[in-house]
Amino acid sequence: MLEKLYEFVENTLPPMRYKHTLGVVEVAKKLALEHNISETKAETAALLHDISKCMTISEMHNYIECDETLKYFGNLGELLHGFAGSVYAKQKLDVFDEDILNAIKYHTVGRRGMTTLEKIIYIADAIEPGRNYPSVDEIRKKATTSINHAIIFEVDRKLKYLLKIEAIIHPNTIEMRNCILEELKNLKS
Repeated sequence: MLEKLYEFVENTLPPMRYKHTLGVVEVAKKLALEHNISETKAETAALLHDISKCMTISEMHNYIECDETLKYFGNLGELLHGFAGSVYAKQKLDVFDEDILNAIKYHTVGRRGMTTLEKIIYIADAIEPGRNYPSVDEIRKKATTSINHAIIFEVDRKLKYLLKIEAIIHPNTIEMRNCILEELKNLKS
């Protein structure tokens, strides 16, 4: 099945988006091995995480399942691609594993109670080899020892940026951050 998905994704995404996707696959597979997560599941989720990224906002809306949080944030623009991508993967590509679908769905905004696979795809998208932004190398380093610490560092950086540009912040991102902080505090006690 993976071979067909690779072919489909390569034919669906523009070359630069496909290159990014392959970078996410590379990081996700490595992190999956380090955390005893199915490499196949990580590879599938990473491969499909941006499957709807090049859709128009209108096309994305056609795929989005009812999500109460979306009602109150108007046009979230390209952040919708994770939500749309999970529905697309299920309806059009026969992906039924809920962990894979959730990893696709929440790879942009996160959520409270993310599974390890969801965290892997979230952070792999942020640190794949093609990413180049301030502190990405530090986030990559943190990801080798703690996905949770890497996510907190990445989210804090992202929140500062979003506040600076007065962008809408999806509540899932705040809930994800708080939940991970709780997980880290529980590990210390």
